[in-house]
Amino acid sequence: MTKGESLQQLLAACRDCRRCSLGEARNRLVFGEGNPEAKIFFLGEAPGAREDETGRPFVGRAGELLTEILREAGLRREDVYITGSCKCRPPKNRNPLQKELAACRAILAEQLRIIQPLVVVCMGLVAVHNLLMPKVRLADVQGRWFDGPGYKIYPTYHPAAVVRGTVKADVLVNDFCRVREYVEKQL
Repeated sequence: MTKGESLQQLLAACRDCRRCSLGEARNRLVFGEGNPEAKIFFLGEAPGAREDETGRPFVGRAGELLTEILREAGLRREDVYITGSCKCRPPKNRNPLQKELAACRAILAEQLRIIQPLVVVCMGLVAVHNLLMPKVRLADVQGRWFDGPGYKIYPTYHPAAVVRGTVKADVLVNDFCRVREYVEKQL
């Protein structure tokens, strides 16, 4: 079975997930998308309104910016894999609760097992807390490398921080370039 087929099986198995209350209120599960053979795995936070409508990750304003930043860093969206820490939209775009993240953790772990990326880029504090360290400040880990189980973890800011004007786009472009360069050296 190919990685793509395995991801499709996983999607089919969790499409009707009701492990937490977010499954009751969502329009669509936002599973993730991209290259099943990706060496770079982008992990965001939780779906917003556009993502909930379409079932696709990062398609709102932050998603459009993510695509542009990827391009500036020499990456193409179709070559990477993109998903969220939480697969359903929290009400009013609030951060997901720990129990909601925990409900999605098995899906995320299986996505990582199937894809076997070289690097997981944690975009935003929710992703960093979910995958790396639950109490750390993003400013303390952004741009540093950490060892994960079979892959490197690289924390950076969420593209929404650029949309809000709290972070310059160049920071993400530089971070994504560092990730691309690391992966190129590994291949």
